[in-house]
Amino acid sequence: MNTDDAAPRMSGTRHLPRRGWIVTALTLLVLMVAPAPTASAEAIVQPVAADPSVVRASDGMFYMYTTADDWGDGQGMHNMSIFKSADLMDWMYLGDVFPDRPPWHPEGKLAWAPNVLETDGGYSLYYSLYDESNPCIGLATADRPTGPWTDLGRPVFCAHDVGVGGTIDPFVWDDGTTKTMFVGNFQGVHAIPLSADGTAAAGEPVRVADERFEGPYVEFHDGYYYLFLSAGNCCNGADTAYRVLVGRSESLTGPYLDRKGQDLNDGGGALILAGSEPWAGPGHNTVVSDDAGSDWIVYHAIPRDNRDLPSGARRREGMIDRIVWANGWPEVGDGSPASTGPANPDTDLPVRVTLSGDSDLTVPADGGTVDATMLVEAPEDRPYAGQVWVSAVSPDGRTSDPFYGPVDVDLQPGEVLEEAVSYTVPGDAVAGTYYVYAFAGSFPDETVEFGTVHAVKSGGEPKISPVRSVSLHVGSIARR
Repeated sequence: MNTDDAAPRMSGTRHLPRRGWIVTALTLLVLMVAPAPTASAEAIVQPVAADPSVVRASDGMFYMYTTADDWGDGQGMHNMSIFKSADLMDWMYLGDVFPDRPPWHPEGKLAWAPNVLETDGGYSLYYSLYDESNPCIGLATADRPTGPWTDLGRPVFCAHDVGVGGTIDPFVWDDGTTKTMFVGNFQGVHAIPLSADGTAAAGEPVRVADERFEGPYVEFHDGYYYLFLSAGNCCNGADTAYRVLVGRSESLTGPYLDRKGQDLNDGGGALILAGSEPWAGPGHNTVVSDDAGSDWIVYHAIPRDNRDLPSGARRREGMIDRIVWANGWPEVGDGSPASTGPANPDTDLPVRVTLSGDSDLTVPADGGTVDATMLVEAPEDRPYAGQVWVSAVSPDGRTSDPFYGPVDVDLQPGEVLEEAVSYTVPGDAVAGTYYVYAFAGSFPDETVEFGTVHAVKSGGEPKISPVRSVSLHVGSIARR
């Protein structure tokens, strides 16, 4: 988009002392054809982020990878999606792992349940390729967490290769010397040794949990391996009993016992997360640590008051809750989704930028104005000096020149800059989603943080995605 495609308007700047205001941390929304449910106020990724895997990359950012889904955004199937965040709360969609189907994948078969780990200076992404009789595990690698991803070109193994049914939902434990994959889908969860390069099975499977479970994830804490598992049907709408249970062991391959000493291979399992009145079916989790060393469980759940996407798929939204370790066991709030708020992950950022919508951000076919308030906040314990600017991205991916700034800012610890900005989308502009970004950093080379709002201009009747206060953090991060 050129700068003459739309007209900016700026109004008065105010510098405010920090007064303990709270920015509602929500996900970057993509184009949807139905309003988001009320319950989604606590979701971190909408409209869908099933089976999340999160890795902290060498650039300091968190990256999330999710199961293939049709979001109902008019873009068809997203074949495993990639999101980025600096604070685990606000996420930006970056694209899909497989824009093109790998040749060995049968037509119509998409990748599920990714598990990503950093190895040997690069990234390995294991995934499921479902087949009713012979499901397989695939592998793609990349130099960067955003890809491009190179597929192995064959399965790591399939069910018939290892003699284990239900070989989906991979999780790989890499201790630096050996690699062990956990797989399982209601036919027993098994630990299977891998070759040194992680591209093939290299030993006999060991069953670590019985037929009630899928979605294994292992976390090591204070001398124990904790095996997180999901039980129940993930996608049975409001009737789903999907939930997370856990057992622990002093050995990676078990036996895993619950609080009562009962083996997960024989009916055991300590329940830590289950559905609630607003949320159904929480499960298929990962665990990630923030900069203060606290652990957080990231998982999906279904809002009961808006269960389905326009495509007909379940709306399994991305969720996060804090884990508290009590007497050697993980606990999650009251055991229901979004029950640990208002606690947020502790991430050490150089500055915080928020862009929140002041209007309903409805852009009808004959054009309209996007009004927003930008807040730039220095941390409590240190100043921030840099530049701030605002640009827009049109539906065809073109980025405008800044229509605000770049301006120099020099904020004292805890000081907040507030600025009102507007962006007008003309009636003859292309229809689709318009993003307005407020950046902080050094223009044009370095972005350390940004916030965004967006609306959808239709070519006929308006189809507007609800826009909420969003704070997205990208680029360089100050580390403790």
